[in-house]
Amino acid sequence: MRKVEIRERSSKARLYKFGMIMSPRVWLNARVDLGATCLFSLFNVVINQFYLPFALQHGATNTQVGLLAAAPAVGLIFSPLWASWIEKTDRPKPFVIMPNLIGRFLILLPALFPHPTVYVATMFLFQMLMGIQAPAYATLVSRMYPPDLRGRLMGYIRMAMGLIMIPLAYIVGLWADAFGTSGPLIAASAAGIASILLFNTMRLRKTRPKIATKATFSFKEQWSLVRGNRTLAVFLTATTFAGFGNMLASPIYQIIQVDVLQLTNLQIGYARIAYYIGLLLTFLIAGRMLDRFDIKYTLMCGIGAYAIVPALYGLWGSYPAVIIGNGIQGIGEAIWDIGILAFVFRLVPGREAVVFGLHLMLFGIRGSIGPILSTSLSSSVSLTVILMIAAACALAGTLLFIAGSRQRQVSGPSAGASAKVSLLRRFRS
Repeated sequence: MRKVEIRERSSKARLYKFGMIMSPRVWLNARVDLGATCLFSLFNVVINQFYLPFALQHGATNTQVGLLAAAPAVGLIFSPLWASWIEKTDRPKPFVIMPNLIGRFLILLPALFPHPTVYVATMFLFQMLMGIQAPAYATLVSRMYPPDLRGRLMGYIRMAMGLIMIPLAYIVGLWADAFGTSGPLIAASAAGIASILLFNTMRLRKTRPKIATKATFSFKEQWSLVRGNRTLAVFLTATTFAGFGNMLASPIYQIIQVDVLQLTNLQIGYARIAYYIGLLLTFLIAGRMLDRFDIKYTLMCGIGAYAIVPALYGLWGSYPAVIIGNGIQGIGEAIWDIGILAFVFRLVPGREAVVFGLHLMLFGIRGSIGPILSTSLSSSVSLTVILMIAAACALAGTLLFIAGSRQRQVSGPSAGASAKVSLLRRFRS
């Protein structure tokens, strides 16, 4: 009788969902993550795709556009400091929930006071808070899902978000053209707050209690991880070059759309639909690739996408180029979203927050310099020249990553026994 009860419990302890075997806790987290991500879709569309055009329509100058584009990066410069604290406390969840909750409330300010200065100040405050939660989220995800399911679950959930954001991009553009920008901003704030409150109900994997230590920040100790890991060093260098090219071009895209091509919010919405289609398809494909194949191939595509988009804008510069460029941008950003997280999880297990914090700090540096530099030069240098320089930087990063990946590989979880045997042989040799 006792053996029967044990068997029944063990069978209930594993669930088969969407071709994956998982525990009830993982299945609960996946559903919570899905619900929170779907609610977050509206916030994502308004803030990441329309916030900067809204500011331009309210009279933002090119300098203010550069500051708005640099704001996400400025907040991430201090990520290694927060990562050290997160790792010492071993409690990533509060570092994700509280900054997001406060930050999403702040989006009400430009809705109530639609002035370019308010747009800039709000975005800087918001992104400083996001600099706290970003390294914590990397550690949080490692406790939400097991390694062999992580890529597919993140891909499927973000695929659902992409499906929702396609019609939302059209609706928000139409809404803003008809009634102004305040309504979409208020709705985005409300949806974002509801999303993070739902996300707070996650049940995380239990970890062994750590001995309480003082949360000290050692920049030298963090960089020692890079010096002792050639693959990580190549990755950080390549993403720095490619990311700088992307950030150099980012505000120029918005200036071309609003000031040069004079697109309406609805036309921008159509471009965003192309972005979300690229995002959606890539989440579906990349999630499977990350769990089954060497991760370097997926990352090559994501890094290379950042070289193609500025070349499209610079050489073509028409509305069709905007549509195609947005689609390719969606491909690149989807891979950077889940691909880099998966790369860090596999390369330095247990040190995710610290390494991800270093990656975000480098993003903060290049992302602060790039947009301000490009918008400062935009009055004296041709936009085409700036875009081609951005494409060259991203191409250099892509080639560096390809060259570095030939020497060493970061493999994903094996799909079967043969992969495990080959991995074991490689380790023994």
